[in-house]
Amino acid sequence: MSGKFGKSVTAQLMLAASFLTALPAWGETTLTGIDGTVEIRGELLDYDETTYRIMTPAGELAVRREFVVCTGDGCPETASANANDDRLVVLTSDDGRIKIEGQLIEVTNNAYVVETTNGLLNVRSEFTTCEGAACPDTSIESDRFAVSVSGSDGADLLASIVGDYASAKDYNLTQQLGGENTLQTLLVGNERGLEIARVVVQEMQTQDALRALINGESQFAITRERITPAALATQLGNNVADISDYLNEEIIGLDAVSFVVGASSGIDVISLRDARSVMNGTITNWSQLGGANMPITLHAIGSNSGLMDQLQSWEMVSGSTLPGVTMHDTAEALNDAVNADSAAFGVIYKSQATAVKTLNLASGCNIFVDNSEFSIQTEEHPLALRWYQYSLKEGTVSEFARNLSRFIPTDFGQQSIASRGLVTQQLQILPMHTQGARLLSTILSSDTDRASNVVLRDYFQEASNARRISTSLRFLSGNATLDTKAESDIDRISEIVRSSEYEGYEVLVFGFSDSFGSLEANLDLSGRRAASVRDLLLNKNPGYLESSTVRSFGIGPIAPVGCNELAEGREKNRRVEVWIRPRA
Repeated sequence: MSGKFGKSVTAQLMLAASFLTALPAWGETTLTGIDGTVEIRGELLDYDETTYRIMTPAGELAVRREFVVCTGDGCPETASANANDDRLVVLTSDDGRIKIEGQLIEVTNNAYVVETTNGLLNVRSEFTTCEGAACPDTSIESDRFAVSVSGSDGADLLASIVGDYASAKDYNLTQQLGGENTLQTLLVGNERGLEIARVVVQEMQTQDALRALINGESQFAITRERITPAALATQLGNNVADISDYLNEEIIGLDAVSFVVGASSGIDVISLRDARSVMNGTITNWSQLGGANMPITLHAIGSNSGLMDQLQSWEMVSGSTLPGVTMHDTAEALNDAVNADSAAFGVIYKSQATAVKTLNLASGCNIFVDNSEFSIQTEEHPLALRWYQYSLKEGTVSEFARNLSRFIPTDFGQQSIASRGLVTQQLQILPMHTQGARLLSTILSSDTDRASNVVLRDYFQEASNARRISTSLRFLSGNATLDTKAESDIDRISEIVRSSEYEGYEVLVFGFSDSFGSLEANLDLSGRRAASVRDLLLNKNPGYLESSTVRSFGIGPIAPVGCNELAEGREKNRRVEVWIRPRA
C-alpha cells in the first residue's frame, strides 16, 4: 500500500524497526502498525489529518495515520485507547452484510481504527455506518448561500463554474429554476446523495449586487462592471479612497464587444466612429463603408442589456436600443441570422460569437487592433471588458463558497471560464513579427522628430527578436501601485520565467506613457515605472532572475495602443509590457 511519500507504509515501518531493534527506547511516543507487528518509537513532532511526523534515532519519518495507532505523549486525543464502554462501537457495511464490534481507537480522515477480539482493524469510513457514543458526527449541514450576478450570461457562467468545481470534487449538481430575481438554484450533493451546498443565483445590477454583498444577502458578486470607490461610498455612507480596504476584488475572465458580419460582406476592418454611426442609424448602407450597395440590417440579443449599458457608457450608442434592430433570443439565433444575411451587422459579446466573421477595429488616431484573445488579454482591444468577482474583506464566508472562490483562478477554474467562450488570464507569448496590427499602429502614429524616431528605432531593435507576454501592467490612477489584474499577472509572469521552457531567457520590461508633456519627461516617467516592475520581478523570483538578465526601458509615448486625444486612450497608453528573449 503506497502513500504520497513514495514508499509503502509497511516498508517505512520495517525500515524504522530495523534501526530501533538495535537501539534503546527513545522518546515518549509509539506508533504501532494496525496488525501489531511493528512499532516506531520517538518524539512526535507534528501531525495533521493524514500524517504523523516523528523523530526517531533513524531520523525523521512521515507515516500515514490510517495504518498505525499512536500512544503516548503528544498523540491526538482520539488516538489513545480507552477501555470504557463509551468507546464501544458497531461498524456496519453499507449493504448490511458485515458488522464489526469493538472499541474505537482512532478516527482518521477516511477510516475508523477499532480494537476487536481479532486485533486492530482499519475500516474505510465511506463504506461504513458507525453506531455508538464514540462515533463522530457524520451529519451534513448544507452550505446555503446566494451569489449576485450580472445578467443571464453571468448566471450561466456561475453555473458552469459550480458544475466544474462539483465534478472535480466528485459531487453531483442539480439545477432548479428559481422565483423572483432568482434565475436558478444550484444543488450540490455528495456521493451518498446528501445535499452539501445550495447556491441561489440572483440576477442584479451592479449597484444592487454591491448592496446585497454589504448587507450579507450574498456571499460574493460576479459583475461585468468594476465597483468604484464612489459606488462603494454611496452604499456605506462614508468616504472611500480605495475599495481594497473593504472588498476583495478578483478578475476571473475577459471579454469584449464584437461586431460580426456575414462572410461575404467584403469588410474586414471598421473604425469605432463608423461602428458608432451604424448603431445610431447615421450609416445605413454598406456602400458608405466601402462595401456593396445594400442596406445594413442590425442584429442584437434581447438579453444583452448589460452590453447596451456598456456601449452607452463608452458613448458608442445614444439610447438603450438600436434603431431598426432585429432582436434575437439567443446568441445561436443571432449567429445563424448573420451568416444567412450578407447585409447583416451584429452587436454581440466575443464570448457569444461562434462560426461568424468578426471585424477588426481602428480608432480615429491610426490605432489598429485585431479581435484576438491576445489583444483582449493585453486590454489593447478598445472594447475589452472584465468579469469581476467581489467578496467582503471582513466577513464570514461559508466553506463551500470560500473553496469555490479559490477554485476560479486555478487552471481548472480558468478552463471553466474558457468553456463559456471567455478569454482566460492564462498568458500567451507571441513574437514581434506576428503582431501586425501593433506594428502598423506604431508606424502610422509615430512622430517625425528625430528624438522620437531614435526611441522608436531602439524599441524595435530590442523587441525584434523577443516575444511579448500577453499582458499590459497598469497602475492605479495617480500612483505607482499596480492594479488588481497587474498583481495577478506578475505572479503568472513569474511562473513563465521559472519554467524550464524559458530557462536561459532574459526579461525585457518596457514602460510607456501618454503623450501629454515633453518627450524627456515621459521617457523618465515611463522608465521609472518599468524599473519598479523590474525590481518587483527580481524580488519575487530569487534564484531564477538576476539583475543582469532583467532590463528595463522607458519608451514614453512611442507605440501608443490608445488614442491620446481621449481619456480612456491615455489610460491605456500608461502601461508596462514584459517581453522575453534568449540571452545573447
